Amino acid sequence: MSKSTISSFQLFEMFPEQESARVYLEGRLWPRGPRCPVCGMGERITVRAGGYYRCNQCKEDFTVRTGTIFERSHVPLHKWIYAMYLLVTARKRISSTQLAKEIGITQKSAWFVLHRFREACGPDLKKLRGIIEIDETFVGGIEADKHENKKLKAGRGTGWQDSRVGYAGAGQ
Repeated sequence: MSKSTISSFQLFEMFPEQESARVYLEGRLWPRGPRCPVCGMGERITVRAGGYYRCNQCKEDFTVRTGTIFERSHVPLHKWIYAMYLLVTARKRISSTQLAKEIGITQKSAWFVLHRFREACGPDLKKLRGIIEIDETFVGGIEADKHENKKLKAGRGTGWQDSRVGYAGAGQ
């Protein structure tokens, strides 16, 4: 196993309940202490019960969820983190029904969670920059199953080249 990957057992040890997940996310979001998501100030913050904070500058209450993908969600934070783990460690993809079974929420809530993750990536996945590793894939289907006008007529093999460009082994 890679040193950068943790097991699901280790993840459960790190985040056994909502409170530990909240503390972790606060440390990641606010490394120098809480900051108001409305006015951006961090000097005049009052700590309240249950992970709530009060900005004395703009008189707004906020939590670590405010202004993030977790906002207006009743799904506990430790389930959000586990859902992220399942999403990034899945070999192919994870459906909302599978996610619902794995983290113990309804399928409707799981769909909501997956939708928020997609929303966080942006419309054209601009967050995916730099070196991205993906597994190999086969695109195009079996030649025998294609319609006659869609076949590449490239002989044996996968026929992976585009017929408009030509096939290197097909008599050129």
